[in-house]
Amino acid sequence: MINKRNKIIAILIILVNIYIIPVSVSIIVSNGGPAGASYWILPFSILINLFFVPAILSFKKNFEQRVSKINEIGIAMIGLIFILGILLMYFF
Repeated sequence: MINKRNKIIAILIILVNIYIIPVSVSIIVSNGGPAGASYWILPFSILINLFFVPAILSFKKNFEQRVSKINEIGIAMIGLIFILGILLMYFF
């Protein structure tokens, strides 16, 4: 049961990063867009990108248990960033 939960969390992190990695790269390549406004988003997208490596490593037998806590922290951080982003959009 726990092993299945870890795999689901890792897959969710990978799916989020499939979208976020190109966003991070485009911000860097476009030099922050007009007036560099996208640089405000870059720290949050890089933070999400950092959890991609432990998510990939969770599919290897040697690293399964070691990275499970990191993946749990990662999915919590991703959820928090998205919730705060939605709240900031509507309240400011």
